[in-house]
Amino acid sequence: MIRFLRSALLAFAALLLASCGGGNGSAGSGASDTARADDNTAFTILAGSELKDVDTQLGDEIARATGVRPRFAYAGTLDAIDRLAAGEKFDAVWVSHGKYLAMNLALKQLLLAQEKIMLSPVALGVKASKARELGWDKTDPTWKDIAEASRAGRFSFGMTNPASSNTGFTALIGIAAALAANPDALTEADVANPALKAFFQGQRMTAGSSGWLAEAYAREQGKVDGLINYESVLLSLNRDGHLGEPLTLVYPKEGIVTADYPLMLLEAGKRAQYDKLVGFLRSPAFQTRLSAATLRRPVNPEAQAAAAIPQRTLIELPFPGQPQVIESLLQGFLADLRIPASSRYVLDLSGSMGNDGRIEAMKAAMDTLAGGRADSLTDRYARFQNRERIGVLTFSSRPGRTRVFDMGADAASNAAALSAIRAEIAPLRPDGGTAIFDSVRQALTELAADKRAAREPRYYTVVLMSDGENTEGSDLRQFLGWYATQDEALRSIRVFPILFGDADPEEMKGLAQATGGQVFDAKNKPLTLVFKDIRGYQ
Repeated sequence: MIRFLRSALLAFAALLLASCGGGNGSAGSGASDTARADDNTAFTILAGSELKDVDTQLGDEIARATGVRPRFAYAGTLDAIDRLAAGEKFDAVWVSHGKYLAMNLALKQLLLAQEKIMLSPVALGVKASKARELGWDKTDPTWKDIAEASRAGRFSFGMTNPASSNTGFTALIGIAAALAANPDALTEADVANPALKAFFQGQRMTAGSSGWLAEAYAREQGKVDGLINYESVLLSLNRDGHLGEPLTLVYPKEGIVTADYPLMLLEAGKRAQYDKLVGFLRSPAFQTRLSAATLRRPVNPEAQAAAAIPQRTLIELPFPGQPQVIESLLQGFLADLRIPASSRYVLDLSGSMGNDGRIEAMKAAMDTLAGGRADSLTDRYARFQNRERIGVLTFSSRPGRTRVFDMGADAASNAAALSAIRAEIAPLRPDGGTAIFDSVRQALTELAADKRAAREPRYYTVVLMSDGENTEGSDLRQFLGWYATQDEALRSIRVFPILFGDADPEEMKGLAQATGGQVFDAKNKPLTLVFKDIRGYQ
């Protein structure tokens, strides 16, 4: 494994050196090209998705004050690295922290300047009643205390997937450092720390972004006792009035990792615009408004932090100094530490899938998840992992038979299962009509039966990929009528529809909303990237 990771990193460095420029998100990969073509004042930024609030709340003010219009495309940390490596052009990159990006010499050489803009520690938000029960409202627990409560079933929580989201990425690093024998020198051996595995036994909610996780918690507050998220997100949940009881913010004794949001320049010709932006973003008056609007901490000592931000000294945990340690930690989390997933991929084989290369796009997307490609960091982390159970249910005029693949618990059995999925997908051919809702119903029924019989916790999800409107069997109204009569085991399973081809946006939105899922748009983004995005929610 270590030799593989080192080889992968060397290949990654070579790819970066071969590229000459510089995310995953709803903005789409073409955002920078459009901005350059349409507006000479535009300054294109590859940003973490949590920075959408800066754009939506303060973007107009920034543009008026500086004469520079920020244009955002969004990505997680690992996806940002992949996009830069692939040669996408941006004027700057702005994610939660720049330490991992700067670890690689080739990428570091692309960073022409960087300035911290604001701060938000990754903290633990605990329901006030649970914090009192555990005594965490009076005395800060250690990370080991939290791990023990999680292992014993006394504390459950939600956290984003660290391979997809900056929050989860930062949190995993901090937790691993805190639980290590020597936090200042985290090693690959620390990935096997039993306390680290115990910590994640209490995780019951996952997501691909910090914002979606917060929204899911607000909808389903009875599902977990708390969240690991940015301090700013936790404070926003308390402020917005959607919680039955407030969250008590907990800062473990060993320390936390703080996001410092450096704005990093990539394009030398945009240095003047960069300097204008940084000067304004770090000015005392704007920093005060930024803190009030987003509940992040100012970096300028002359600015006033929002009143809701706790006034306390924060202990900062060390960030690992070697990229291979982080890669081992991420791979260990996905394969061995986290609660595994049971998923159904409900795939359309109707006649229209023969148009415009649609069936080929679907096969390529599934091939990536089944380990057929490993061209990038996100390819490797998106593939189906140890301990997962993957069901493939194809449909046209009626649902087909589900093939279930157990990913196994070791590398050999995982590789065999991945190969079997690829063999299942390769010969698929389109023909017939489109029975969307009967097929989703079958997938939910099968997963719910598994869930009722399960002895250990799992994440259960359905991914629907259809390129057209429903033409056979029950319609959305009939499906929703059936769905409303089902038990909690079934209604707790999220459905993630993919908007593709001629699929009906309103029907897909209605299905996602009813089941607590989310629609993913593959009309304006390659299907393979959408399938990889969804993996953050499984």
